Amino acid sequence: MTTQGSFQFGGNNNKSPFQGIVGIVVAILFFFALFYFVQILFKILWFLLPVMVIATAIIDHKVILNYFGWIGKLFKSNAVAGIAMSALTIIGAPVVSLFLLGKALLRKKIKDVQTEADRQQNGEFVEYEELDSETMDLPTLEPPLRADPPPKNDTGYDDMFR
Repeated sequence: MTTQGSFQFGGNNNKSPFQGIVGIVVAILFFFALFYFVQILFKILWFLLPVMVIATAIIDHKVILNYFGWIGKLFKSNAVAGIAMSALTIIGAPVVSLFLLGKALLRKKIKDVQTEADRQQNGEFVEYEELDSETMDLPTLEPPLRADPPPKNDTGYDDMFR
């Protein structure tokens, strides 16, 4: 005895020729919308590029120096990769500057957390101000009067237990 089964994907049972085309058209429209969204975002980032570079330099200038040092090392080890990375850096400058700004902010946050942990562990150094020293005139103190003078061989050790 043989059993035959059929499986269909889709809601209707008729074989419409437009069934596959509609999905393709929706995908094309989605990618067009995504392309224009990224294009607008990239233009905004190009506009903000100088602000991001200056902010990165203010927060932590070593991030920028390390990035260009890495590209220089890449040139020394592999010239083709160095040229390709330089071209990608120029073309994608807004994305690179956004990345460097994020890296600078992350390094600053890590440094702040380490400083706070060190301050909590070792205490905080408090700067002080030295005051002018004045001599104080204090009255002279007289020794207390004793009823009977201590004996000559008394060391005062017994007075500790009274």
